[in-house]
Amino acid sequence: MSAYIIGTRNSSLAMWQAQFVQWLLEEQWPDDQFSIIGLTTTGDNKELKLAEAGGKGLYIKELEEALLKKDVDICVHSLKDVPVSLPLGCSLAAIVERGEIRDVLISQKKKALSEFKEGMKVGTSSLRRRSQLLSQRPGLEVVDIRGNIDTRISKVMDGEVGGVILSAAGVLRLGMENIITEYLDPHVFIPAPGQGAITLECREEDDDIRLKLRRIHDEESGQAVFSERAFLEAMGANCTLPLGAWCEIQQFQMRLHAYLSSPDGKNVMMDTTVGPIGHPEDLGHQVAERFMAQGAKQILEQCV
Repeated sequence: MSAYIIGTRNSSLAMWQAQFVQWLLEEQWPDDQFSIIGLTTTGDNKELKLAEAGGKGLYIKELEEALLKKDVDICVHSLKDVPVSLPLGCSLAAIVERGEIRDVLISQKKKALSEFKEGMKVGTSSLRRRSQLLSQRPGLEVVDIRGNIDTRISKVMDGEVGGVILSAAGVLRLGMENIITEYLDPHVFIPAPGQGAITLECREEDDDIRLKLRRIHDEESGQAVFSERAFLEAMGANCTLPLGAWCEIQQFQMRLHAYLSSPDGKNVMMDTTVGPIGHPEDLGHQVAERFMAQGAKQILEQCV
């Protein structure tokens, strides 16, 4: 019997995801022992503005440090929080079967987004969601809100904002589906690259662990998110860009929907490209090339 330590953030959602991964691993490797420890990361500091402090990679920095020091053996992350470039010695070993990819609105009195009047407040910490809201509903006041899911929802219940936009996957994983007002159409409100996916990171040298993690890897989910992350990398590899990418797989084809906007939502680019399964990175790079040919560089310069 071998024993392994799983590292994750201390939030309730991160713990749920780690426990889910623990269950999957124990089901595949019943003779091994998998335990979980929670760590506080730099990104958990609500006073930080992620875009100014270094991006979403701050949510996993301490976890990767613990991995490299061998304090933990496996890290469980929300893939959308993982930069495309990893520290030397770290490797993404598996993508768990992807969950719900859409964003959701949670609002007072179940008011739909189309019913929000000019000047009403909607909360989000995401530059992508901010730009999408400003593009589609320019009269709204978009408020920056940090914190865990419970904290953000409490700001709606307390009347601080009229609604918040969150990842559906997190809300569903915490069993809070009853408070969802509406699911936002992903063809219009394109999600973040990797949204809804859980990834497992290990040390590059640990072939034994990589083998065990590969057993719970979902190939279709991996194909989809690899194309989204290839697009992100080609556009500048910055998790704080107002950028969306969602790959849906249908009938042996990959369909990559992409979004890029200026921070104020006034200059928007959207595109959809189809390619065969098996070459996800090629599809992501192809869409990025089309964006660049259509003037994306000018928008990216506004995001610096």
